[in-house]
Order: sequence, then C-alpha cells, then structure tokens
Amino acid sequence: MFQKLLLPALLLLLAQIMNAQTVTLRGRVLDAENNRPLTDVAVVVIGTGQIGVTDQNGEFRIEGLQPGPYNLAISSKGFFPLDVSVNANGNDGPAVDFQLKRDLATDTPSTPIPTITLDEAESDSEGAGEVANLLHASRDVFQTIGGFGWSNYRFRERGYDSDQFPLYLNGVEINDPETGIAFFGEFGGLNDVLRLRESSVGLEACDFAFSEVGGATRIDTRASSQRKQIRASYALSNRSYDHRVMLTASTGLMPGGWAVTLSGSHRWAQEAYVQGTFFQGTAYFLSVDKKFTPKQNLNLTILGSPSIRGRASDSFEEMYDLAGTHYYNPNWGYQNGDKRNANVAYSHQPIALLRYDWTPTPTSSITATAYAQGGKSGFTRLEYLGGNPAPDFNRNLPSALEDPEQAALQADLLRNNESARQLDWLGFYEANRNSQETVLNANGIAGNTVTGNRAQFIIEDQRGDSKEAGFNGVISEALGQRAKIQLGAHYQWYQGRNFDTVDDLLGADYWLDINKFAQQDLPTVANARDNDVNIPNHVVRKGETFGYNYDENIRNGGLWTQVQANMRNLSVFAGGEVKINNFWRTGRLQNGRYADNSLGNSEKLNFNTYGAKGGLTYKMNGRNYLYANGFIGTRAPLFRDAFLSPRIRNEVVPGLQPSKVQSVEGGYLLRSPRLRGRLTGYLTQFKDETDASLFYLYSLGVFGTTIMRGVDRQHAGIEAALEAKPFTAWTVNAAANLGYYHYTSRPLLYVTQDNSSELIVNGATVYQDNFLVPRTPQTTGLLGLKYEGKRFWFASLTATFADDLWYDFDRTRRTAAFVETLVKDSPAWNEAIDQKKAPAAFSLDFFGGKSWKVNRNFIYLNVGVNNLLNNQNIVISGRDSYRSSYANTVEDTRLYTQELTYAFGINYFVSLTYRL
Repeated sequence: MFQKLLLPALLLLLAQIMNAQTVTLRGRVLDAENNRPLTDVAVVVIGTGQIGVTDQNGEFRIEGLQPGPYNLAISSKGFFPLDVSVNANGNDGPAVDFQLKRDLATDTPSTPIPTITLDEAESDSEGAGEVANLLHASRDVFQTIGGFGWSNYRFRERGYDSDQFPLYLNGVEINDPETGIAFFGEFGGLNDVLRLRESSVGLEACDFAFSEVGGATRIDTRASSQRKQIRASYALSNRSYDHRVMLTASTGLMPGGWAVTLSGSHRWAQEAYVQGTFFQGTAYFLSVDKKFTPKQNLNLTILGSPSIRGRASDSFEEMYDLAGTHYYNPNWGYQNGDKRNANVAYSHQPIALLRYDWTPTPTSSITATAYAQGGKSGFTRLEYLGGNPAPDFNRNLPSALEDPEQAALQADLLRNNESARQLDWLGFYEANRNSQETVLNANGIAGNTVTGNRAQFIIEDQRGDSKEAGFNGVISEALGQRAKIQLGAHYQWYQGRNFDTVDDLLGADYWLDINKFAQQDLPTVANARDNDVNIPNHVVRKGETFGYNYDENIRNGGLWTQVQANMRNLSVFAGGEVKINNFWRTGRLQNGRYADNSLGNSEKLNFNTYGAKGGLTYKMNGRNYLYANGFIGTRAPLFRDAFLSPRIRNEVVPGLQPSKVQSVEGGYLLRSPRLRGRLTGYLTQFKDETDASLFYLYSLGVFGTTIMRGVDRQHAGIEAALEAKPFTAWTVNAAANLGYYHYTSRPLLYVTQDNSSELIVNGATVYQDNFLVPRTPQTTGLLGLKYEGKRFWFASLTATFADDLWYDFDRTRRTAAFVETLVKDSPAWNEAIDQKKAPAAFSLDFFGGKSWKVNRNFIYLNVGVNNLLNNQNIVISGRDSYRSSYANTVEDTRLYTQELTYAFGINYFVSLTYRL
C-alpha cells in the first residue's frame, strides 16, 4: 500500500516544485573603504551558470531563481573576491549590501570591467533571466588598448578635432571655449588624484552630459572617492621632463563625515629630449568633502599646475639633413655660454570647483557644480624690425638660392657650423646697441623727445590670459525599475584677454610701437603705422603693452534631456539638447589701419543650435551585444574662426553660420571572462564649417588671415579591438583603426592682410574635395602581449603601426589662379597641387613593473620604454611651407616643401612609489 502511494506523492511534490514561483535576488556592491558604489562587478550564482553585473549605482538583479540558499562569487578587478552565502526567499528576495576590500597589492583603481574567473561562469548565460546592461562607466576595450599605444603618433579617434571630446572635471566641462581644446597642462602632474574616470564612447548614452559625437569623459576629484593613503613617488624620464616628485595624502571618509585629499608634485628638466628645450612645473591639489547625511555631500576642489617650458618648433627636411638630426630645434642659441630659448611657453590657470550631491530618494539624484577659473598664459617669441633672423628661415636655405655656387656655400656653412643653425643672441644685442634714434612727439605728447637705442630685436610675450565661471547641473530620476530620465543645464561665462608685451629689450632702450609694413605700404594714410592712434609714436619699455590688445567675450548655455530604458533583451535611449551661443570682440586699442572698426565692441554674434541622438542595444546574452546609435545636430562656430584679423579689427567673417553634423555608428561587443572585444563601424559628416587661421604672406611681407567657408568633410571607418586571456597569467591585445577621412566640398577662400581691408583673395574656389583630413594617422594597428607573474610583477611588449598621415596643405596653391600658368599634369602642376603623405611608421614598446609588500606598506616599480628600436623617422605632423608665395615662378618645384615634426627615438619613464 505504501509503495502504491509513494509514486503519486513524489509526482505531486515534483509538480509543486516545478510550479513554484521563482524569485529575484537583488543586492548592491560597495567599496569597503568609502562605501562608494562599484560598477561592473561580476556576481556569479555558483552552480547555476547565472551571472549578474552591477550598474552605475552598484546594484544587481538576478531573476529566475528558485527559493533557497545560494553561494555567490563576487569579483572585480582591483578588489579581493568575495564568496558569500545568501538565502533567496519571497517573490523579490532579500536586498543585500556587499562590501569588497581593495587588493592593495595591485595598486590599481577599480577598473569597472567584469572579471569572472570561476568555472561555473563559463557556461552560456542564455535563458538565465535579465541580461546585464552595458555600462558606459567601463573603460572601453578599444580606447584602453589603442589610446595609449598610438599616442606616440598623435592619434585622434575617428579623426575628430579636440572639441568633439569634451572633458568634465568634477561635473563641469573645461574645454577652452575659444578653441574647443581641453588643455591637460592646466592640471598636469596630478596623476594620483585624477584616476577616477567615467567615459562614454562615441554616440552612446551618457549619464552626466549630452556629449559630442566623440563621447565625453568625467573625472571625479571628490576626496571621499579617493583611496585612503599616503603616497610618495619619484620618476625619472628623458621625455618632456627628466625628474618628477609627487606626494599625495588622502584620509578617506572620516568620522563626522569629513574627507580631505592633498596632492602636489614638481617636474623639471634642465634640458629635455630636444636640444634647447627645458621644463619646470609645479602642481597642487586640495579636495575637501563634508557628508552632511548619507544622502547629501558637499565638495570643494582647488587645483592648479603652473609651468614654464622652452619649446621646439618644426622645420624643413632640408634643415634636418644639414643638422644631421630629426630633432633640430631652431628656437635657441648660446648667450654667454648658456643655451637660451626664444620660444618659452608658460601657464598658470587655477580652478576652484564646488560640487553638491543629493539623493533625495532611492530613485533620484541631483548633482550641481559651480566653478571659477582664472590666470595667465602665453609664450615668448623673437620680434624684429628688419629681416627674419631665424636660422632656418626658408629664404636663406640652400634650396631657395638660385646661384648654385652660393647654395653650395650656404649648405656647407649650415652643415659644418653649429652656430649658423642657432639664434645669434650676441648679434641681436650688438644691433640694438648700435641703433641710436630720436623719436619726436613721443607717446603723442608735443615736444616730448626720446633719444636712445631703438630696439631692432626684442623678445615679445604674447599673452592669452582668461577668466571664466559657470555651473552644470544634472538631475536623474528612475522611471520604474527599467527606465530613467536625466535632465541637465549648464552655463559658461568667459572673458579672454589677448595682448602683447615686451619681455626683454635685449640691451635696447625702447621699442617703437608702429607697424613697419603699414608705414611702407600706406604712406598716405594718416596714423596708419600706429597700432593705437590714441598713443601715436608710442615708446614701449619692458612689461608694457603694444601691438594688439583685445578681449574675447563668450557666453554659452544649454539644456538637455535623455531617457534610457532597459528591457529583457533590449536597451534603448533617446536624447536632445538646445544651446545658445553668444560672443563678441572688444578692442582695447584703436588701430590706425582700422580706426573706425577696432576699438570697443564688435557686433554680438548669436547662434542657436540643437542636437538629437538615440540608439538601441540588443542583448543577445550576457556576453554578446549588438548596437546602433545615431546623431544629428548643429554646432556654433568657434570664436577663433569668426573674425577677420581678430588682433586688430572687429570685422566678422561674412556669411557666418552654424555647421551641421550627422553621425551613425553600429557594432558588436563581447564581454566574457577570457575575451573582451569591440567591432564598430562609423560614418560622420561635417557640413558648412568655417575654418580661419593666421597666415604670413611672404610675397607681401605681412600677416593676414585665411578664411574658408563651406568646408564639408566625411569621416568613415572601422574600429576593432580584442583582449584575450588564453591562460591565467597571459593577456593578448590587438586593435586596429581603418579610417578614411576626406573633404567633400570645394569651399570658398578669402585672404585678408592686416595692412588693408581689401581682400587679396575674394571668394576663390579651393579644389580640395577628396583631399585627406590632416593631423592624424588614418590607419593604425597594434599587437601586444602581457605576462603577470605570481609574485606581483608584470611585463608587456607592444608593437604598433601607423600609416596614412597626410600633411596639412596650403589652400592658396589649390586655386585656379595659382596654377593657371602651369601645364596641366606637368611635374610642376602635380607638385603644386598634390597633397603629401608621411611614410608608414612602426614602433615597439615595453612596459613592466613589480610591487612589494613591506609590513602593511607597499613599494611599486614601473618601467616604460617606448620606441625600443630607436626609429627616428616617425613623422607625427607636417604642413606645406608656403615658400611658393614669394617664388619668382611657380614652375620652380624646389619651393614646394613641407615643415615636419618627428616623434622621439628611444625614450623611457621609470617610477618608484612608496605607499602607506
């Protein structure tokens, strides 16, 4: 009887188990040191093959579990793994907090990439419930592998300009509003406290900003987010500086809710890699947090990085050959036995940021940051009254001389006499001491006579001081468990002051502030030679302003919103932004050549722009993803492209309008324990851009401006990267960028000269369609191998390749008027119009290190050696020399040369760190 009842009872019990309601296991993973949520932490339910990954709030969900006890394996790179038992009961299961302790022996910040090493995780997670969402807090595999490996070639992602990659420091964008460039020198030397980064890649959704087509990066400087430590380090290098000392102390979050971080460094080189260059830089950092409640935190960060450095300049291949080195630098010469550089750059623009974080509810957060920045920057250069004294001045090079005998003598002089390749400081002083002149009615004062040595040569200081302030705020709100919305607002107030001062009179008594070209070209125009008609015959001495003096006034603001939804196997997002851009020029001098259009405010330029983007990601399973994103919008022109001769007049580029941007991307991503990869295709079109640049007209001997309107370009390509761990200790990296960036229009060219309001070139067509976009290699490749030893040491070897670096080209040579006297397709014709390309380049790089634990303290040694094969033929930039502008005949192809810059040969960086 018992046996007859047993089988039905077992079948009934099995049916009840099969029909039992599944539960969801929820939890949050925190940093044990500061309770900061950890993203991309892998949570494995041992024995089930089910995997969860934490989101940006440190939270994970694993659905489809039967009620009962489970063992979890929780792991993240940079932290000790955690094995823990939990009991999943009830429909929603328990909400549990887990804390991971840092693996201090690695001394690496938590890199939020899922790292799962348990055998149970090797099974496919298809059908395991919710598929983990991609987290843009992760360091992208392509950027991680290629970003550093190709930096030697000055590689730009997708060929974009710097303004397409906004950088946010503790919540506010710090790209320069005049040029769009993020100047990393403003906080150089603060490596220890700038490790916490969050990035969006390309067109993907971004939680802290609307971003641009290249993505965006945010650096978190809050003291409560910094690792608790005292850290001292020394570095030795032969690159831009030779030595670096750094000290950092961080308390972590203390009782009472306070946290403090201090950091400082000093970098220096009496002479850096290139002869005649030097570097001195000091950096400081202070961050203070006050956590009023678990939901409210206030942070104050102050940082700065004053620096001064002697610069190198590009030069002609001919000059490199004569000097016998690709690191020839024309900016220096000996003075009293010491090397002196005429081109010295300096900067100190400290930043203060006040950030407030508030989480009023578990599903909402508010971040608001206000900031202020101000300071000075500039660079010195040699100014002269007569002929150009540069040792590599193109008119004095052997190839520019028509007499073969004279050319041979000049070549022999430059090849065998080093002083002929340097600045003649003694000659400058002698010329100034032998040039006594009298200025009548000096400074516009009748009867004021000044007699003394009038400078023929001086060192001028071209200043670019600025001050700015603004704010950025972001509100995030969850819309149920599967969606959220962000709202953002930002505003920026900026004033840049640009002016010229006398840095060194080089033994003279004064500099006369007149325009030497206007004096000879416009002899009948009253006061044409005076740079300021309010101070005619202006006698200038050390530290006084002359030449030009104007302000840039820029006001930018915008609103944006974005909605993200995450479904079982699909994630979607959509967002939009509107911006108001307003700027104008304020002249502080009344220039004699433009007396009616140089002093005071220019017209105020207003541009309203928009952006819209969206995308979707298909989550095939927990390891494989397909995605597609798109963008359409407009962008206001930059201040630097908006004015004709902005140094001396208020006139605006005619027909100025916003440019248009359209972009799409799509690809495949792989995330697994032993493989990470990305394959992406992209296509971006920039239309109706304006491009302006300062230009020296050799034929007229004056400065002018070139302006191109209607510039269209297209950037298309493929990005691919793969990181594989075939064995526990070995990692293989590979990456490639196959790009094709080219111009797709024939813009109109306008060329003005400072001496006249007449256009030298008035709307000429530039035949640059299908020319290649310069300044970055378009084809790159990388293959790397890394080994990590058991006793905390590692070594890696990386081979990199770059090709299709095209030189910037002289637009005036690509007009019909320039080649109208040439025979079509003749050698002279082809030499005049063809765009030049750098040779392909290859480099082999090494990086390695080891750490030791001494009691509870740690010592770290890191060594990096770039360009192990000492390849000194890697061109990293090139441009047409414009020598043809003064040629007697454009048939003379000797004048079509380029000015080049080469990457360093073998170079190294060694650092030793001690951390308490």
